[in-house]
Amino acid sequence: MIFNRHSFLLVVLLTFFSLINGQESIYKHYGVDEGLPSSEVYDVYQDKVGHIWFATDKGLSRFNGYEFKNFDSNDGLPGNVVLRFYPQTNGQVWCYTYHNQALFYFNEQFDGFTAYTYNSTLQKEFNSSSIIKSCFVDASKTLHIGGNNINGELQIDKDGNLTKNYTSDQYFNLEVIPERYVVLNEYAKGPVSYFTTSNKDIISNHFNKRKGASTHLYASWLVPGQKSIFMDGDTIEIINQKKQKKTINSKRKALGMKVIDSTQFFVGYLFGGCKILNNQGQVVNKFLKGKSVTNFLIDHEGGYWFTTSNAGVYYVKNPLVSIHQFQNEDTSSHINSLTRKNSDLIVGFRNGSVATIASDRTVTYAKSNDVNARSAAYVEYDSILKTIYSIRNNTTEYNHELVYNLYLTKLSEPVSNQSIYASNPSGIFDLRKNEFTRLSKRVQDICIYKNDTLIGTPFGVFKKQKDSLASLPQTSELLSYRVEDMDLSKNGELVYIATQGKGIVVYGPEIYNISIQEGLTSDIINEIFVENDTTIWACTNKGLNRIVFNAYGFNITSIDKNAGLLSNEVEDIEIINDTLWVGTKEGLCYLPKRALAHKAINTGFLRLEKVTVNDNNYVAKDTPKLSYDENNITFLVQGISYANHNDLTYQYRLKEVDESWNTSNSRVISFPSLSYGKYTFQVKACIGKTCYTDEQLEYTFIIKPPFWKSGWFYTLCFIAFVGLVCVFFKIRVLSYNKDITREFIRLLIKKLKGDEKFMEIRMNGEDIKIPTNTILFIKSSGNYLDIFTLTKSYTIRCKIGEFIKTTPDALEYLRIHRSYIIRIDKVTGKSKNSVTIKEQSIPVGETYLDQLDKIHF
Repeated sequence: MIFNRHSFLLVVLLTFFSLINGQESIYKHYGVDEGLPSSEVYDVYQDKVGHIWFATDKGLSRFNGYEFKNFDSNDGLPGNVVLRFYPQTNGQVWCYTYHNQALFYFNEQFDGFTAYTYNSTLQKEFNSSSIIKSCFVDASKTLHIGGNNINGELQIDKDGNLTKNYTSDQYFNLEVIPERYVVLNEYAKGPVSYFTTSNKDIISNHFNKRKGASTHLYASWLVPGQKSIFMDGDTIEIINQKKQKKTINSKRKALGMKVIDSTQFFVGYLFGGCKILNNQGQVVNKFLKGKSVTNFLIDHEGGYWFTTSNAGVYYVKNPLVSIHQFQNEDTSSHINSLTRKNSDLIVGFRNGSVATIASDRTVTYAKSNDVNARSAAYVEYDSILKTIYSIRNNTTEYNHELVYNLYLTKLSEPVSNQSIYASNPSGIFDLRKNEFTRLSKRVQDICIYKNDTLIGTPFGVFKKQKDSLASLPQTSELLSYRVEDMDLSKNGELVYIATQGKGIVVYGPEIYNISIQEGLTSDIINEIFVENDTTIWACTNKGLNRIVFNAYGFNITSIDKNAGLLSNEVEDIEIINDTLWVGTKEGLCYLPKRALAHKAINTGFLRLEKVTVNDNNYVAKDTPKLSYDENNITFLVQGISYANHNDLTYQYRLKEVDESWNTSNSRVISFPSLSYGKYTFQVKACIGKTCYTDEQLEYTFIIKPPFWKSGWFYTLCFIAFVGLVCVFFKIRVLSYNKDITREFIRLLIKKLKGDEKFMEIRMNGEDIKIPTNTILFIKSSGNYLDIFTLTKSYTIRCKIGEFIKTTPDALEYLRIHRSYIIRIDKVTGKSKNSVTIKEQSIPVGETYLDQLDKIHF
């Protein structure tokens, strides 16, 4: 039934709540439960092999994307409270321990920790509150030290000789000298170097800042020799070469600062989160509101790492993507639809709620008209009639005023001089004309294309003809798939159809589709957004795709959960002032459109961590030569990708054996039973379908043959055999029975080789090694053989005539039937037409009766 909209004004009045909602990044948290030794983390550093290091009050921690490796005083640290990392140009990373007031270092190719030889010399210049803030080793191996409550700059050369610059006898007496200076050295190369002094006669062209007695000091160049920044805990100052100062004040104490590049730097605050500021002191971005952030790192994939003094570590995969957090309890995380009214974003939630986000991020919530029967809310803005349509809870609203209680499922996009239609399981509803048309199929969406009304259904696309539907699937098989959405191009020449199974179907003068094969992340499309005549967007169950058409076809770029979205299930998008709003099943996020600009992911850091031979660690060396029984080889490989860790796989092969590559999610790659020969193990890291051959590793090794398969042994055996034959014929003792000769040779070779031999077979895709002295007999079944052993049987694909050639001890076997081969030393009895093995009688074929003479007891 249709109702007049004004009759409900007094019955259903919508109430609104205006709040400033939070915008926040998508964080992954690492704490003690994830493997960190402590939640109190002071500094972060990424080494040249990709590991992320953390300095904590419980020692150091190293993270590779898989697990944390923690180090403390039991591993060679002078103390467990490690405050800072000081990477040097020589590849060493220096660290400072607080309570011990000691320095130590480690190499980027980590091989343990080394305490600084002259720590005692430094400690004589410290008082109980001295803290090293600057540590620099120059090309002559002279150490430059500065910091809080350290008198001037201290220099110790490689022989331990101490030099003190800009010191004062009254430095530690604040009653006499209440003010000190932070001075930034002008070293052209190497890490930043600065110190504190009360000496006013410092070199005039040094950048310096007067300060109080704060323990939170930092100084660095933004542009060497031209612009610098200083932090003393209470204030931050940017100073240019003319000594002009820009002061940045904050209500919160600054805990840490780090230069990102010449245009930006980071500042972390006590219970105040952190900020990225530009070189003019303006805020570019904010993170972790309310947290005490101590330091910051941008890793090799562009991810952000934040350390805190009480909450562990936070990681942001894509800092360009932010979450819009709704504060109203009536909303749900599942976003169902989005529409734009000028600069405002209107959001329809899966539970039926509706909200409007203004350009200043103020949010207005529409109260539900039925709290007991909520269904998904669809919203659409009619730019012609300046009307917001929303359908939810079996009702339809105009500008948030209830007008109909008709159940509708979707709204079509507004088109000039055309109606906006709503879909219904039984037909379509014209919202402008208030007319309902019953149809024979469930309607998913409606699109007016030229003079035709196209109807999207679960059975494909149809054309409306009065009150009936004409089949379009006969025109093209592409039009027979379930339709989720249909949108008209801006110029009205094409219809873009979202399908389940064929991606995007383009309907116009020609009909074609865009699918996974062309670069879409999925062929299941939830929604299409037409930005302009050259750009459309596809919301899928595996991320968001942008399709840009050009004279040569089209290009596709995508973004998904691995690239920073809340979820891969994207329901709808809107674009407002180059900001892309993305509604997902897990919430609403937004990002600048430039975030989709193609960026090659550098997996990097692929390395061979460990080699084990027969489950024992093996010291890797160039082309090692292993004995024949050292044939159980395992490799531990490691590629590092923090942003795409879940999609990181490894392709590997043995070059001499495998033509194709094997794929594994595991870092552990094993070859349990290799034959002798030369092998080259090859491995490369892959993100999704992209493998990075530039990072491919190779490891060559040789498994030597057993001595009885070596050339010299064959030669010796041949000589011995010839000699024995000669002796045999000379003495004519055994000339009457050639089978005795064969038996003698068999026993001799068996004695020389030993009893333990193995046969390698492949069954059900698995390589199996069988001790040959356990084999009883072999039975043929067409092109397959059943191998019966003392414990079980095996079935392999092999012809019986080729079996004996594959065994390492062929003389131990006799073929006594066209379907049977026996092992001689397992025969316990024989008759004129059968043999007995383990109480089982095996027939002897008529053409094989002479083989019985070769069996001796």
